[in-house]
Amino acid sequence: MRALTQCWFTRLHRPERRIEHDDDGSHLSQCRYCARRIVSWDRDSWYLADGFNVSRLAETVGARSLTLVDVTEEMVLHRFSVSHLNDEEAITAFKRQVAERFGLDEPGSPLRLLDSAGHAPGPPARNRRVRPAAPDNPQSA
Repeated sequence: MRALTQCWFTRLHRPERRIEHDDDGSHLSQCRYCARRIVSWDRDSWYLADGFNVSRLAETVGARSLTLVDVTEEMVLHRFSVSHLNDEEAITAFKRQVAERFGLDEPGSPLRLLDSAGHAPGPPARNRRVRPAAPDNPQSA
């Protein structure tokens, strides 16, 4: 009889050292605990690659939205539609309002605001096919 792996209990899959980059912008690897194929679009949250991911479908099919997530509880707390906002400046101002209202800038806050447009802060990522990742580096998991 096989033992249940850590990710079965925690629902947190962690990639192995090698991460592949797919043409659709996703990152593919194998879970270091259950050895199943996993996929990520932000290199933070990993999902089973052979399943149906409802969260990813909602992000890509629906109108642009902001999602308030509690990362410690793995819960979606609120989705904010931004279809009524005219330009990127208005969306940025709305993000600041949400951050202030929910205390996202406070140290230790478990809340994170995700943009379905995929605009990540900081410099754009380099386009590399495969790169080794440190096993316990927060940027690799």
